[in-house]
Amino acid sequence: MINYTLRKPLFVCAFIFFMALLPNFISELSLNLVITMLIYSLFAIAFNILFGQAGLLSFGHAAFYGTGAFTSLLMYNHFGLSLLPGILAGGVTCIILGVVFGAFVTRSKGMTFALLSLAFNMLIFSAAEKWRGLTGGEDGISCQRPDLFIPGFGSIDMFPTQNFYYFVLVIVTMCIAFCWYFTKTPLGRINVGVRENDQRAAFIGFNVYMTKFIVYLVCAFFCGIAGALASTFSEFASTSMMGMAASGDILITTFVGGRSVIWGPILGAVFLTYLNDTLSSITEHWVLVKGTIFIVLVMYAPEGISGLLLTVKNRIYDGLKTKKD
Repeated sequence: MINYTLRKPLFVCAFIFFMALLPNFISELSLNLVITMLIYSLFAIAFNILFGQAGLLSFGHAAFYGTGAFTSLLMYNHFGLSLLPGILAGGVTCIILGVVFGAFVTRSKGMTFALLSLAFNMLIFSAAEKWRGLTGGEDGISCQRPDLFIPGFGSIDMFPTQNFYYFVLVIVTMCIAFCWYFTKTPLGRINVGVRENDQRAAFIGFNVYMTKFIVYLVCAFFCGIAGALASTFSEFASTSMMGMAASGDILITTFVGGRSVIWGPILGAVFLTYLNDTLSSITEHWVLVKGTIFIVLVMYAPEGISGLLLTVKNRIYDGLKTKKD
């Protein structure tokens, strides 16, 4: 029997191996859908560090997603950056934006935090709408997907879907691995302590404000990376990527997947991306069906799909253990 401590690493390795072989077994259309799932998984994971780990409900993280999207395309179009520097530029710009926002919003909590994040989101959205010379306003901006330049190896054409899939897979895997590692660091554990009781954390000597501020910046960076990947993939960015609908979607995605475990938001992103694609091809009223499913999950699975799966797993385990005894 495989040692319990080795199960998770072996499962992760097997999953990555499966994802590496996946393009050989599915169509290009399905591969496009998988790329969308990967990108949205990163967005959901980044958001959940703030929502699930820190317990801070933000209605404004679409601002970082959209800012990362626009930044990367502007870097490609006006500065001729290659793929990787353009993606990183999206994340770095969101860190700078996060410093400005975080200096204010992380001093608050609860409903005040949520409303302040909403206000800043609407500020960025309105600025992008009005600044047509830079963002194109409602029409957005487009670009041609640049090549990936690797020193010593030359350039790799990213136009083929399979090439871009492997690039996204590597970037998203590395980012999610960092987010997971971050939750295990002392700062990540303090983050959970602040969520449970910020007054107690402050009493024993932790800097609550700085903890929330750093966590906010980490979330902003990875949301920007996700947005940059999304716009690079679609070769287009519009203000809808930073609107209220986008902020609501990521909140629903995280809630549906479950915020208590690291893989919950990933499950939510995969489930809702597939659901949106399937329902939209069946009926024009797919939003109503999606809303009904969400209501059912809220009523009967408040911990999300991951919580439901863990409950079933525990019941099966308890049943087998009882039968064995």
